[in-house]
Amino acid sequence: MLPFEKVVFLSLTFLLSVFCSCVFPSTAFAIDGELIAAKKVGKKSASRTVNHDADEQIIRHQAADYSRAFAAGDVNALAAMWADDAVFTDQQGRVYTGRNAIADQMTSFFKTYGKQPIEIKIDSLQFPADNLAVEHGVSHIGNSNNPAGFGTYTAVHVKRGGWKMVSVTEAPKFDASVASLPNINDLSWLIGDWKVEGPKGDLQIKADWVAGKKIIRCAFDATTKDGQKTSQTQFIFYDPLLRRIRSWQFDWNGGYGESRWFNSGSDWIAEGCSVQSDGTTGSARYMFKKLDDNTFSWQSTSRRLMGKQIPDTPILTAKRTGT
Repeated sequence: MLPFEKVVFLSLTFLLSVFCSCVFPSTAFAIDGELIAAKKVGKKSASRTVNHDADEQIIRHQAADYSRAFAAGDVNALAAMWADDAVFTDQQGRVYTGRNAIADQMTSFFKTYGKQPIEIKIDSLQFPADNLAVEHGVSHIGNSNNPAGFGTYTAVHVKRGGWKMVSVTEAPKFDASVASLPNINDLSWLIGDWKVEGPKGDLQIKADWVAGKKIIRCAFDATTKDGQKTSQTQFIFYDPLLRRIRSWQFDWNGGYGESRWFNSGSDWIAEGCSVQSDGTTGSARYMFKKLDDNTFSWQSTSRRLMGKQIPDTPILTAKRTGT
């Protein structure tokens, strides 16, 4: 990840948080107050194993209810599933804070596009604490196969009497027909040596195959303008359980992170979260595209550090230096 700024959290989507230092607290933990409250509740039951099957069924039923309300253009029913202080970040990175603002956004959407069917597919649902749930999934709006209708999302639910969405972040569009059949070989063009010149310093990247060409290992060595050196190792692989390309990152000073990857042709999107050695968390969305066999561009958006939004990074360019 990138060392260039202390504010960076370690974990990039394999590429460079390095010059922009973008770490990200997992979207699941984007609401600091809720997480702290959840942990306090969780401590009471630390000695016992909590079964969340009933809560999971409730949240899955709510996803089905959300689909029906969306198809009916029922803004009131949709808004009722959000917490009063909820935050929604759409695919373009626009942020809507509060239930009323989210309801206004949905009203504007239906006024522009009319009633639209939406399909929600939950990939995973976890419970970090008794009153906190983190949902990852894929959604599809509309009746066509237009790639623009597909997206990924992370939703954080908090139990306040009933389960409410308190934070939802969408990823930019991707081609679902491609994303549904991920293959680690689609990233084989990364194999080789690369260099990125950033505003804070230079980054050297060496990518090679390991584990019988099932995993791509990326070694990052960064040097700041003042000569400070740091390093990170990332492993990119196909996860047969989630049926997604994923990656794990490990930083030189003990931090770590993970990302989920999606693609549309030559464009790739990775959503990730990270933890620094001091426990600081962050989250971000990484977008990069292959420009030609020897060049690709990279940018990090929707960045949050300990729940606070921070600016997008500039678009950086990586150039091949060897194979």
